[in-house]
Amino acid sequence: MGLSFKAIVFDIEQGQNEVVLNETQAASLDLGLHDRIELAFKKKKAVAIVDYSHKAVPKGHLGVFWEVALALGVKTGDCVEVKPAPRPASLDAVRRKLDGKALDRKEIQSIISDLMAQRLSTAELAAFIAGVHTRGLNVDETIALTDAIVASGERLKFSKDGPILSEHSIGGVAADRTSMIFVPIMASMGFRVPKTCSRAISSAAGTADVMELFCPVNLPADKMKRVVDKVGGCLVWGGAVNMAAADDKLIQIRHPLHLDPKPLLLSSILAKKKAEGAQFVLLDIPTGLGVKIADVEEARLLAKDFIALGLHLGLTVDVSITDGSEPLMPVVGPVLEARAVLETLQGRGPKSLVEKACRLAGISLSMVRKVSHEEGYRLAKQRMDGGHALKKFFEIVEAQGGNSDVKTDDLVPGEYHYTLEAKEGGRIRHVDNRRISRVVRALGAPEDHKAGMKLHALKGDHVEKGQPLLDLYATSKDKLSFGIEQLKTAQPVEIEKIVLDVV
Repeated sequence: MGLSFKAIVFDIEQGQNEVVLNETQAASLDLGLHDRIELAFKKKKAVAIVDYSHKAVPKGHLGVFWEVALALGVKTGDCVEVKPAPRPASLDAVRRKLDGKALDRKEIQSIISDLMAQRLSTAELAAFIAGVHTRGLNVDETIALTDAIVASGERLKFSKDGPILSEHSIGGVAADRTSMIFVPIMASMGFRVPKTCSRAISSAAGTADVMELFCPVNLPADKMKRVVDKVGGCLVWGGAVNMAAADDKLIQIRHPLHLDPKPLLLSSILAKKKAEGAQFVLLDIPTGLGVKIADVEEARLLAKDFIALGLHLGLTVDVSITDGSEPLMPVVGPVLEARAVLETLQGRGPKSLVEKACRLAGISLSMVRKVSHEEGYRLAKQRMDGGHALKKFFEIVEAQGGNSDVKTDDLVPGEYHYTLEAKEGGRIRHVDNRRISRVVRALGAPEDHKAGMKLHALKGDHVEKGQPLLDLYATSKDKLSFGIEQLKTAQPVEIEKIVLDVV
């Protein structure tokens, strides 16, 4: 039996299970800072990490952060039983990886199991990620990690016969809404395309943020399956369906560290594809200045690793290496991107988006129908030109609970506007994805859907002095001012002067 403490619930999310004990009382119980304790309330249990309080939490009380309160169903004033918890065995596996040792399947499963049970602290998980970054994972370790991540959440299983397709980009390209065109193209041909999408982490918008302007994207797994069974495809937020749940937790640790080890990238993406029930997976690896993979040769090596890991997982994987050195569309931000997607489906949007979507669809068709890439592209383009993809898109929107009456005129950016003009003439040398995302996020995106940027010139275009380079849109003067400040600092558009030699 443990000791009983009266709970004080803090409406604060810590990102892991943590509780707060009075420092004097914790010391008398021989509980050190960041030691683990087991909590019990009624029939529920949880393991949490101890923080100290000098005054905020009196003796006999336990400060409980939101994650713990939710897991136990505890409210302020409830009595919680507390006792010391054993050290997680998975920490030995983390140490072995830091020492450069290979882990067996059981050890990797223990790390993911303790991750899901909130038994590991943020620092301990960061140590594991650092170990993978510096020491790597061999093929068997990567397979075991992928399988453990798949097992950490729900999986879709479809009863009908026929191929199940999925497409995914490793990211980094602003305004890349290819999935919103690819899915309806393929679904209009009778394929099932259960697509989970991400929200923006460091970008101005994720596919889920843009799709949300048409319909709900926070669908549970059973609703997602019903949508796919009904209309052939979906575009839902991956965080709501609880698939490959461990991956989302690992990403939360990786992101602030700016670490993206190849084994974790491979496992992250293919675990989600396997959980979706996909059999054929097409991956897009954008390359170029300003994205994750700058070098084409590095992209080719990564492509080989994806294909090889896919074989071990029972997936047929193909990879397209594309130019990601600038935004895919000349508009960035949720509302502007949603409008461009709708215009593209209607046959009058950015050619860059329809070209990329049709080429990727062509590659997918070559995987399942054994046609050439060129023939697949032609078939995909027919679905676009004939309006079949537009019709299917709105079928998906309706099936997900949205309104198919959305018009382009409904999708307007913020009313506060600023135009940046070229200070000198020359050729556009580079339009930086990351810097553009930084500026548009300063304007309020992605939470503020109407924040955005419109580019008037892209790489290779010639501009004259005084010619508009880009427009910023915001919903308030303060947001616009902050965006302009970031624009001056980031300078996302680089102009190369044309120098004429005089002989």
